[in-house]
Amino acid sequence: MKLAQFKQQMEQVHGLDISMYDETFLGKSIEKRIQGTQCNSIEDYWYYLEQNYGEARTLCESLHIHFSEFFRDPLTFALLERVIIPELIQKKIANQQKEIRIWSAGCAAGQEAYSIAVLMEEIITNPVLNYRIFATDLDENVLNVARLGHYPVEAIKNVSLKRSQTWFTRQGESYIIQPSLQKHIDFSNFDLLEEKRSCPPASIFGEFDLVFCCNLLIYYQPDYRNLILNKFIDSLTLGGYLVTGASERVVALAHSYREIYPQASIFCVNQK
Repeated sequence: MKLAQFKQQMEQVHGLDISMYDETFLGKSIEKRIQGTQCNSIEDYWYYLEQNYGEARTLCESLHIHFSEFFRDPLTFALLERVIIPELIQKKIANQQKEIRIWSAGCAAGQEAYSIAVLMEEIITNPVLNYRIFATDLDENVLNVARLGHYPVEAIKNVSLKRSQTWFTRQGESYIIQPSLQKHIDFSNFDLLEEKRSCPPASIFGEFDLVFCCNLLIYYQPDYRNLILNKFIDSLTLGGYLVTGASERVVALAHSYREIYPQASIFCVNQK
């Protein structure tokens, strides 16, 4: 059985469309499930799927990208701290605007969103200026983890001692996010492939100053990557910033994004 036939039968028999995923990623994910179910081949695995209906859902859930870390890319966060966020603050004050709006797309368990919130809390000194982070994911289970804000000790390995003491509370083997960060973040379920909406409903109208979408685009087919990137263009303000993963730099360059920091995959929207 070829991968194309497998995808077709998944949709016809189980009503599950997996055609949007990059074929290399999809093939590796299916192979992991073949091994996990102790099948010998993709044909054996298809027979297993037919006999165990819940396995189709398990396979689809395995395609959701859950991995994230606090301050995952040190260079990116250093540039945000020293250049991007200070520039956004100056722009907002100059235009007499009171809120910086940020979208963390594919936020997983919230590490990225909380990392951004830490920077905002440390940098913003003007009491009039506020910030709001809209963090979205397709998986309600990881969103619940994000909302709770409890993380194991190993999860904060990239967090400095000063920041861990300031923004977390140690409770046994867990670190708990301070409520002062949580109040600025809205975690919600949002499908980036939904064509009718260009931004999460919780944000109402988008108009983001900064969008994070790191290490997610590479898992989709080119047409779906384009759909997502166009969604960000529609959602960003003119002059707004997009941050991607290093491996996604080439993908973003093919759109109306101007690369401003190649080493950190940070882009700016100059035209819409």
